[in-house]
Amino acid sequence: MTDPAAAVADLADKYFQQGYNCAQAVLRAVAEAQGMACPRCVPGVALALGGGVGHAGYVCGAAVGAVMAIGLAVDKATAGGLLEKKQAANRAAGPFVKAFAAQFGSADCRAILGFDWSEPNAMDRARAENVKAAKCTPCVRWAAERAMRLIEGLDSGAANP
Repeated sequence: MTDPAAAVADLADKYFQQGYNCAQAVLRAVAEAQGMACPRCVPGVALALGGGVGHAGYVCGAAVGAVMAIGLAVDKATAGGLLEKKQAANRAAGPFVKAFAAQFGSADCRAILGFDWSEPNAMDRARAENVKAAKCTPCVRWAAERAMRLIEGLDSGAANP
């Protein structure tokens, strides 16, 4: 039997290899797995989140895409009003981002990559260092799989990153 979270990691990887940025790939794969597919809005809403938000090097887009997917799932699974949903989302997202940072040494794109996308010749450096395969793909796969596992735990009340 296929592990659903591993299958989501594979799907996120597939989208990433097709040219979606890290945030788009993770958000789309996790949202689709949860039956919240929106093929036009998901890529659009996450369009400028790659490279640490607009290539500024801040929080990794894979983590941001996962947090967005977690928010969608929490909104769907949590009873109550806006306050209860925000509290539940924060209880899930905060530990997720901390676990992401522990896994990759930081939650910031520039720290994970060792450079900032806004630097001159960043794209050349990324190609020379095979950054997509060596650093970005592991982040995409981990974020998608962990987000899916966390979301699966929402129903059981055991949501931990």
